Amino acid sequence: MPKLQSPGNSLAIAEAGVSESVAEITVVSGGREDLTVFFAIGLVLDVFLVAAFLVWAVGQWHKTKK
Repeated sequence: MPKLQSPGNSLAIAEAGVSESVAEITVVSGGREDLTVFFAIGLVLDVFLVAAFLVWAVGQWHKTKK
């Protein structure tokens, strides 16, 4: 069974089958910048989807008007 480390020790995660050695070390650097890019891309996609919906809705409205 793999050993779980306490939340206070975030240096490494020991995987099953590895005897007390460090299997992988994950270092998070620039986390805020990565999230900013993620949310900026999401914002652009949201604006595009709303614009596409409005174009579709106006087109449907004009069809029913005739």
